[in-house]
Amino acid sequence: MRILVGLCLAIFSFSSLAAAIPDSPHVYVKGRGKISVLPDLAEISFSVIRRHSDLIQAKKAADTLSADIIKIAEEYEIAKEDISASELFIQQEMQYDREAGKQVITGFKVSRNIQFYLKKIDVYSRLMQSLVNAGITQINGIQMMASNAEDLQKQAQKLAIADARAAAEELADGFEVNIARLYRAAKEPIRGEQPYAAMESMRDSAPANIVEGAFEPGSITIEQVVYAVYLLE
Repeated sequence: MRILVGLCLAIFSFSSLAAAIPDSPHVYVKGRGKISVLPDLAEISFSVIRRHSDLIQAKKAADTLSADIIKIAEEYEIAKEDISASELFIQQEMQYDREAGKQVITGFKVSRNIQFYLKKIDVYSRLMQSLVNAGITQINGIQMMASNAEDLQKQAQKLAIADARAAAEELADGFEVNIARLYRAAKEPIRGEQPYAAMESMRDSAPANIVEGAFEPGSITIEQVVYAVYLLE
């Protein structure tokens, strides 16, 4: 989406913002570039949780489930360096006893947080089902990522620059004036002028790595924004 934010005539003076906004005729525009792709990496965080009235039994059950999870990781070829696990957390579980008039211990909760760094996104759905089947009931978070994120950021920035230039040309054409040159460009808004509503569009790329029939865990979006001031002839 691009927002055209102003055509200023020379009769207006912005002396206090001379370095940012020129006194001469200009256009001030915002360009946005966005790329949507399917992720090829995933960071999966979940918890091993077991409860029992006896602490030793609760810990034993948690250890057994943790061992099962490691076997699942091996089955899906997740390397040891792509697995991280916390120490065991032990928590007393309490309940108010009305007859005794106080909180009493009803059991123990033993838990451990585990994180998988999945490099084979095509097994994502089967891996998640395997975790559930093993007894995982708490997923703390799933972050989808692209291995070429840095390149995608650069591509999105080029789209944003092109969008800003197109916005400036569209606005200048509407007022039948010509663009002279770029005065200033920045990634943050340039203060001193108020935006006004205008036609909205977006420079966007088609999904870059979608395969028909493949499992799609949801696309991710890489976005860049630029602000530019162009001088008019």
